[in-house]
Formats: sequence, C-alpha cells, structure tokens
Amino acid sequence: MKQQHSFHRLFFHLVFSTKNREHMIRSPEDGHVLAGFFKAKAHELDAYIEEFGCWKDHVHLLVRIPPKLALARLYGQMKGFATHAWNQRHPELPFGWQDGVFSITVDPDNCEDLRAYIRGQWDHHEFNNLIIRWETPENGPEGMPVDDFGTDEQ
Repeated sequence: MKQQHSFHRLFFHLVFSTKNREHMIRSPEDGHVLAGFFKAKAHELDAYIEEFGCWKDHVHLLVRIPPKLALARLYGQMKGFATHAWNQRHPELPFGWQDGVFSITVDPDNCEDLRAYIRGQWDHHEFNNLIIRWETPENGPEGMPVDDFGTDEQ
C-alpha cells in the first residue's frame, strides 16, 4: 500500500454559548475543566485546540482540524462530550449549550491578536475591553443578526 503524507493548517475560531446565555461558567477554574473536556474530544477526533478562553456564558476556541473532519462534527461532538462529562462530574450544577455556533476561518500566520484575545476572555469581559468582531452575537460579531445564532426561533 502506498503511504500518503499530507500537510494541513485549517484553523477556525469557534464560539459556543451556554443554554439561554445563563452564567453556567462560574469561574476561570470551571473554564479549565471545560477546556480539558474539549481537548480530550478534539484529540480523539484528530483535531487540536490551539487556544481556549471563556466567560460566564460562552467559550472561545481556536481549533486546528484535518481536512477529513467536518467542522460540524467536531463542534457537535465537543459540545456533547463536554455537557455529558460536566453533568457526570457535577450533577448538582446541570450544564448545557445553546444550539448553534459562531465559526470563522483564521489565517494561522496572522492570528496572534486573536490568540491573545481568546486567552484573556475573563479579563476582557470583566473590564469591558471587548473586540466586537470576535464576540458572541449578543455583543457581535459584526453584521450577524442576533436571532440567527443559536436559537430555534424562526
């Protein structure tokens, strides 16, 4: 069998919101727990979490995926696994995600500002130092109607 080698650098910025935008992420430590769940599932799917950051009602991720993996499968699997794992670990604090996701492709050679922004989510929100084009629809991203993101309303 002929061995095939490929090189890819497909990067996406993803934002997931908590169910009903409730403040389910109580601290940066909760975010670290969620990040661990996302990283475990991404690794299983042959993807890699480049950066992770969160605020009380959403998470930001910079992910690298192979071309064979559908983006929808990645985020669906990560959200499902994180919800299940969280609820197993903390049954007294039920957790869930809003339907939908914000996703945008990212140039891996020009994303240092985005990386820093994702890492600093807690501080950015606490001090209202947001970059609207990288935020969730309640605060952005620019040009995206709020009711088209993560709701079942028609």
